[in-house]
Amino acid sequence: MLSPRRKWLFRLLAVVVLPLILLGGLELLLRLLGVGFDPHFFKPTRIGGQDCYVANEDFGLRFFPRSMVRTPPPVVMSATKAPGTFRIFIFGESAALGDPRPNYGAGTYLEVLLAERFPQAKFEVVNTGITAINSHVILPIAQECSRQSGDLWLIYMGNNEMVGPFGAATVFGLQAPPLWLIKTQLEMKRLRLAQGLLEVGQKFQKTGSGVAGWHGMEMFMQNQVPPNDPRRQRV
Repeated sequence: MLSPRRKWLFRLLAVVVLPLILLGGLELLLRLLGVGFDPHFFKPTRIGGQDCYVANEDFGLRFFPRSMVRTPPPVVMSATKAPGTFRIFIFGESAALGDPRPNYGAGTYLEVLLAERFPQAKFEVVNTGITAINSHVILPIAQECSRQSGDLWLIYMGNNEMVGPFGAATVFGLQAPPLWLIKTQLEMKRLRLAQGLLEVGQKFQKTGSGVAGWHGMEMFMQNQVPPNDPRRQRV
């Protein structure tokens, strides 16, 4: 006969531990099979025999529906900063990126101006701006950049807090949800199992906006937020 204490222990194993083991095994299997996407902004690679980081084209899937996902600009950065290099990170949205002509964006101008003013110095400008993002997206980008030996951060943001992911006028999903729900969803989308379930849910979800693809600022015209709307303060 099992003691009451051991019975409760076995019940705990059956109800909590075993399901966690099964879910963990399924998550590992999905990763091994390449199912889902890498949620990080930087992706390690090798270019010309050197270890580098490039921008992950799938990064936006953590914040946008697949049909409207925005991608980072092409970024190539040495995994180890070369001695004497002054590394600058630019954070922001479409204005920081230079959309619709990123080649003429702030990062390009800054590189040219610095090279002319300080010809003996070596500068590396990494522009992480992405169209239609806001602070919910910029925060994890900045967290990754904090580990990349940056010397200067330039922040040019604030235009999309209402229309970007989780904003009060967004068309990309939940509008102005509680912060705990935002954090929970973003953490869940790190997991391949959750990614798959959420993507299946998006296919069956009927959004009030009726937006099926990217149409620029036109998409937000039906979601204007009055000045006295309490969702503004929540955002």
